[in-house]
Amino acid sequence: DWSSDVCSSDLDQQQLGKVYAQALLGFAQQSTAVDSLIEEFDAVVDTVESTPQLKLALESPRISGAEKERLVEKIFAGKVSRDLVNFLKIVGARDRFDCLAAIRAGAQRLHDEMAGRVQATLTTAHEVDDSVRLKLQAKLSTVLGKEVGLSAKVDEAIIGGMVVRVGDTAYDGSVVNQLDRVRAKAVKRTTDAIRQEIGTFMAD
Repeated sequence: DWSSDVCSSDLDQQQLGKVYAQALLGFAQQSTAVDSLIEEFDAVVDTVESTPQLKLALESPRISGAEKERLVEKIFAGKVSRDLVNFLKIVGARDRFDCLAAIRAGAQRLHDEMAGRVQATLTTAHEVDDSVRLKLQAKLSTVLGKEVGLSAKVDEAIIGGMVVRVGDTAYDGSVVNQLDRVRAKAVKRTTDAIRQEIGTFMAD
């Protein structure tokens, strides 16, 4: 029963988010307006996350599921599609609003899969020009054979180079990674040389 899980950890939230995301897309497919409903849901999540009082009320274990359903109806009815209101009522009735961000992430991944898209993240030590990002995006699309959405972020910890993450796979081209490989090769050469010297000594 997808409604019986508990969001007790990040992993639980990811797993439960995926299950609820599948349910959301089920509503979207029935409405024949997948893109529109996903956009509406994104706006709902942003609204909840940016409104502390609303977020606290929807996530509070002290407020019953029935009360949360009424709150959802009052706030969102007439502002988003009825399909989405009904979905949010289910989330409220099951006390799963603490998983809202995970549901959004799961819905976006599933939506991308349906559309033959993948999302990638480019991490660099310094901000890159749009021209560089667009070239990499085009290259990834060619290599993966899919439309790629590429977002960029800066992390000075990688020193230089870049790290590209596509889904759960990271392609590390950073200086740190290169240095690690060089260091590993140097260690191996030293070890091999010592072993060869030992072998020569023992032979004598």
